[in-house]
Amino acid sequence: MCATAAFAAFLDAGRPGVPLFVNMDPGTLGTSCPPDLSPVNERALRELNVVLEITERVIDNPAALLRSVVAARQARSRVALDDVGVNPASISMMSVVCPDVIKLDRGITQSRTPSWARNYVINAVLSEAQLTGAAVLCEGIETPEHLETARAMGATLGQGWLFGRPGPLPQVVDVSARLLPRVKPYPEAARTPFEAVRAEARVSRMTLPMLASMTGMLEDVALHTDAAHLLFATLPATAQLDDETRLTYTHIAQRGVIMAVFGSQPLSFFGAGVQAVPLSQDDPVAAERTVITVGSYFAAALIASPVEPDCPGAVEPPLYYVVLTYDRKLVIEALHTLFDPMPPMIAQ
Repeated sequence: MCATAAFAAFLDAGRPGVPLFVNMDPGTLGTSCPPDLSPVNERALRELNVVLEITERVIDNPAALLRSVVAARQARSRVALDDVGVNPASISMMSVVCPDVIKLDRGITQSRTPSWARNYVINAVLSEAQLTGAAVLCEGIETPEHLETARAMGATLGQGWLFGRPGPLPQVVDVSARLLPRVKPYPEAARTPFEAVRAEARVSRMTLPMLASMTGMLEDVALHTDAAHLLFATLPATAQLDDETRLTYTHIAQRGVIMAVFGSQPLSFFGAGVQAVPLSQDDPVAAERTVITVGSYFAAALIASPVEPDCPGAVEPPLYYVVLTYDRKLVIEALHTLFDPMPPMIAQ
């Protein structure tokens, strides 16, 4: 209802060229608009320059989050990631959401003392913005000093009381000649991680035992360094889920990494913090062995898909087509295929 009220006021004011930033309520994710509000909302999405703000609170439900992002872009709305710097998860989800606008939290803008944590957030945001073309916006600009800080951090947009207090819309608004960017979203056609990467990456063949050292290589990044904020793994029914794997994934989750394991075999033996996502036997994802890890600057995916028994070269033990890629674009595309079956994530 709050969004509809904002839409109605903006439509009445006749400001179609001025961007209207609207917060997404986490409780509305995946719900349809009430019929009595639909006409105003549909007209606003047609006529206004709407930017849908996603807060860090919605990141614990990635499937609903991505569905909302896709729906927003289909309605020609832009997407902003709000309060970046408050929750470490918002840093890890920047590449996943691929926002048009990245909003740095006021705590980053107003901090008087540089720190490694603040600089880490700023560098991660600027790296993502340079990669995708997203605009950087600083919140909490209340003094000329805050404005200078925002500019020094590379922001091109600002928000705060220095520019005006909350109140009625002004009669005249000068619209900037600089248009907000539209970041190209990742394609959503692939059904599995391997489908997402096979056409653009080098494919080799190996057995599951041969994969063990390679999966361990990526898991160690999440286990022993700060380069990874997220690690998703899929386990085919043919893979042995041993105690070492369970302990490794549990320890990764306890380090604050978003950790999820997908598979058709029982997944109830992981420790606290590991999200177990059951898959049906006929789900094509359930046949693949995958380890995907993403951080602010690091992204990698090891993806193995079984060679069909009647294919030339199929042998015993079963062979897998394997892709190892560090191409961030391909890694994120593969990651997107795993969000759809996910329930809301468990609290760390």
